[in-house]
Amino acid sequence: MPGHSHVTHFNGPQNHQSTVSDANAHRQLICGHCGSVAVAAVIASAPGTGVHWLSCPSCGGGSVVSGGRQHPGPKVGGEVAGLPKEVDQAYNEARACAGVNAFTAAEMMCRKILMHIAVDKGAADGKSFAFYLSYLADQGYVTPPMRGWVDVIRSHGNIAVHEIPPSDKDRALGTLIFTEQLLRMVYLMEHLAAQYTAQP
Repeated sequence: MPGHSHVTHFNGPQNHQSTVSDANAHRQLICGHCGSVAVAAVIASAPGTGVHWLSCPSCGGGSVVSGGRQHPGPKVGGEVAGLPKEVDQAYNEARACAGVNAFTAAEMMCRKILMHIAVDKGAADGKSFAFYLSYLADQGYVTPPMRGWVDVIRSHGNIAVHEIPPSDKDRALGTLIFTEQLLRMVYLMEHLAAQYTAQP
């Protein structure tokens, strides 16, 4: 039918094909898988519920929009090049948590990232959290001007781990910003320097 697209609609246990206008067959999203800003195809929907299943044209990843929220949600924060695998995984987990409003989990991961950095930079595994913070300072990865805002990561992470109330959105996003900046200062410049000084 001209001007219409076929989209699978789910209605209880039975599925049936239906038609929707082209205007409703696509939705703009920031893909939670690849981060692309894209116009995604609505591949299925549940009539009357506001639930839609989308496919990203950039990576093919699937997303669900329900109640105005997207799952997986867009990752919060910026990419940081040059991160070791385990540090990168921990940072992306923190970003993904913030993207789905799991702010307590995001701050807990930011706290854990401090431990990941210390171990990656030579600290022994299995030490206390306080040991890792001292190690980063003693080895010069956290300089005196940085200590105040790195302590924000520590203190907010401690609240998320040890106290009952959930983390506040604004506070958690701030914690993530400080974590991103720390990762840039520890890893990004070293990564770029290695590229620029590489022998042809």
